[in-house]
Amino acid sequence: MHEDRHAIGDRSTTTGQLTLLYKLLADHRRRVLLQCLRNTDASLSVSTLVTELTQGDGREPSERDVDTEIAVHHIHLPKLADAGVVEYDQSAQQATYSAPPQVDALLEEMLVTVSTGE
Repeated sequence: MHEDRHAIGDRSTTTGQLTLLYKLLADHRRRVLLQCLRNTDASLSVSTLVTELTQGDGREPSERDVDTEIAVHHIHLPKLADAGVVEYDQSAQQATYSAPPQVDALLEEMLVTVSTGE
């Protein structure tokens, strides 16, 4: 059985780790979350991250934001934390970017590639 729930950041990046990174980045919301968290040295709250996600949609806040907040809190941030690229305190609803330097370099390249379609 293949296990995707392992931290990324060992000395050598395996094919499985690269696959996990691509799976994480396949979802637009996780790409936005990672970019927001990478661009600050501070922890960000779930509500701040949800605002960043929904502002990009070009629409006014609505009750759909509650669904986004639930997904960020229960799905997206836990997946990113399981992969070892963010630290997520679920009780405080605070997330911090924590990818090791070699993974950060890979993520930066992958985010550009996924965003531009190159």
